[in-house]
Amino acid sequence: MSAKTLKSEVAAAAVATSGCGPEGVEVVEGAEVEQAFGRLEHLYAQLPAMEEKGAALARARSAATVDGLAKAAAYRAAELVRADALVTEAEARVSAAEAEGEQAAGEARLALMAAGTQRGLRVGPAQNAEQALARALEASPFDTVEEARAAMLPAESLAALAAEVEAYQAAYAAALAVCQQLEDCEEPEGLEQSTAS
Repeated sequence: MSAKTLKSEVAAAAVATSGCGPEGVEVVEGAEVEQAFGRLEHLYAQLPAMEEKGAALARARSAATVDGLAKAAAYRAAELVRADALVTEAEARVSAAEAEGEQAAGEARLALMAAGTQRGLRVGPAQNAEQALARALEASPFDTVEEARAAMLPAESLAALAAEVEAYQAAYAAALAVCQQLEDCEEPEGLEQSTAS
């Protein structure tokens, strides 16, 4: 069922109930009450299928989260590898410069310190990214990043599934509210009859 169809069904039910009190009770005829509860019953019958779609949506969103964190962790790890390579190069330059004299060695040591500082700045973010990925995997239904990536949906499919689930949830909540309002409107009438007798 499309989102538009669900919304139009609920809108029709909402129009049928303008409020409680004598005017509201007059507006709500038996057929309208039956229609409203019929809509709710129809939506309730779809609940198992929509729960499955909701679970698929949650799984796909979890997969996308894991994928995003895996990409971030890979980027941070690559930055750290590059920084390590710069430190190794700077260490080699220090060794070579020491043979040339103290001034050359001093400049090479400064370059090594700068490379070491840059490496140090990369360690924390790389570790944080790995930890975030590990936490996301632990919280997800997946054991590995590869498994998560296999469960990903294309962006358009994910958006369509999300829209369908959200439309159903909104339609169900609205239909339930209409039926509850109808029940509330009928109760005072029933009470009046019981007190009159």
